[in-house]
Amino acid sequence: MAGSGHAPLRRNDDAILEIEDLTVEFPVGRREVVHAVSGISFDVLKGETLGIVGESGCGKSTVARSIVRLNDVLGGSVRYFDHDLATLSGEALRTLRPDLQMIFQDPISSLNPRRKVRDVISEGLVIWGDGQGIWSQGRIDELMHMVGIDPELGERRVHQFSGGQAQRIGIARALALDPKVLICDEPVSALDVSVQAQILNLLEDMKKRYGLTMLFISHDLSVVKNVSDRIIVMYLGKACEIGNADLLYEEPRHPYTRALLASIPQPAPTVDVSEGDISGEIPSPVNPPSGCRFVTRCPHATSICSSDEPQMQQVGDGDHYVACHHPVE
Repeated sequence: MAGSGHAPLRRNDDAILEIEDLTVEFPVGRREVVHAVSGISFDVLKGETLGIVGESGCGKSTVARSIVRLNDVLGGSVRYFDHDLATLSGEALRTLRPDLQMIFQDPISSLNPRRKVRDVISEGLVIWGDGQGIWSQGRIDELMHMVGIDPELGERRVHQFSGGQAQRIGIARALALDPKVLICDEPVSALDVSVQAQILNLLEDMKKRYGLTMLFISHDLSVVKNVSDRIIVMYLGKACEIGNADLLYEEPRHPYTRALLASIPQPAPTVDVSEGDISGEIPSPVNPPSGCRFVTRCPHATSICSSDEPQMQQVGDGDHYVACHHPVE
């Protein structure tokens, strides 16, 4: 779909999720809206980890929440096999939700602090079982053991656990219903650095054990690279680059991607660290720039960048696409 203006979709049997032209807006005041996500398209292949990265406010978490319909979708489609999640509601949507589970950024606020750990993990099983608890306590013990929480602590309240332990509980809760897709929305950003690696390793172990497909959201490109097969780079509600994780890291072609890579402690060897200094402020999503949304901060911008929206096009010989009038060679 090079030239379509959207990230390319691989229409094949390996795509478990196909997001096309997804648009999400939130009203502010009487007449204005926040253009949170503006026509983004991509697919998620069965068994892969697809990373989405960008600065705070770029729309990456809105994309994640839209897939599981935690917010309304203005336009576009979210296809899960033969179902368009963007248009489903009521019982039709409810029956599919066990297949798509989400891990949230703040493990403390995403779990009820007054409930016992065992009850938090088993809630989904109670709802989707026969209501009599025949799903067995053994299943809860198994989940707690797998995520590194002693089953003997199951009677404790959530507030008695640290942030890292609470995130492990959140992972166990998400896995309880045997999902096919696990959506991780900044799952380690609220944790201490010493704990982040443990949670990332746990997620990788659970992915292999259960054959999961994962969507991993983060503002940290170095973290995303270590866990992802492919990466989408977002800026102000748009996708600006998509490609294989190693290829995108070694040969970034969009100026914004290069700036992100240059800003991390150990930048990609092909990127000049001086590129990390982006001038100007991020434009308001209420009134985004015309043409390329990165035009107000891009060192390579010309007049066409202000007038014409760049089309997503393939660059090089690999699975690498960029939406830029002047991709960096």
